[in-house]
Amino acid sequence: MGSDERQQYMDDLFGVESVDKQRIRENLIQDNKWGINVGPNEGAMLRSLAALGNVKTVVEIGTLYGYSAIWIAEALPEDGRIYCIEKSDENFHRASELIAGSPQKSKITLIHSDALEALSDLASQGPFDMVFIDANKGGYFNYLKWAAENVRSGGFILGDNTFLFGHVYGDGRSDMKMGPNPIAAMQKFNQFLAQSSEFVSCMIPTGEGMTLAVKR
Repeated sequence: MGSDERQQYMDDLFGVESVDKQRIRENLIQDNKWGINVGPNEGAMLRSLAALGNVKTVVEIGTLYGYSAIWIAEALPEDGRIYCIEKSDENFHRASELIAGSPQKSKITLIHSDALEALSDLASQGPFDMVFIDANKGGYFNYLKWAAENVRSGGFILGDNTFLFGHVYGDGRSDMKMGPNPIAAMQKFNQFLAQSSEFVSCMIPTGEGMTLAVKR
């Protein structure tokens, strides 16, 4: 069984999409953005981690159309909250429209802002139970520094795309060119979490890599 077949098996079994997630997927496909987001089984993994950690408050850095936010929100209690930061005008407006039709909408707060500015404002509402990073790759280490200070003991930090399409360990995919700054930032992100005594960390070998850290 090839890797594509394995992925399809996992998606079909554990990544079964609700109607609202199906709607977001259809819109991402229509706009040629499907694949930038986490996949169905990765969404189920995020939901499972949130449930495992009894997560109530989440910060998501980089929301796109809200696909991962809804997966995570499904694991939150009714009074839980996920703060979703999205800088792109187009993505923010599309996410607003699509999340408005979701049963999880009361748990989701969309923030239209530069990430570091929004994070500065959110710090006073922490510490948070979980921070999920899936935004511009050159900013990952700066987002990690904020997350390390603003996630609670026992809380999670997750970064998606942390293989950086192969660029952190090799020449990388030819169709996903990366400059030296994003590569250096992602290598620093992974190295910090691998070496820090403040976190228990690992890399989850998803298609594009996801780094998981639990704060001691």
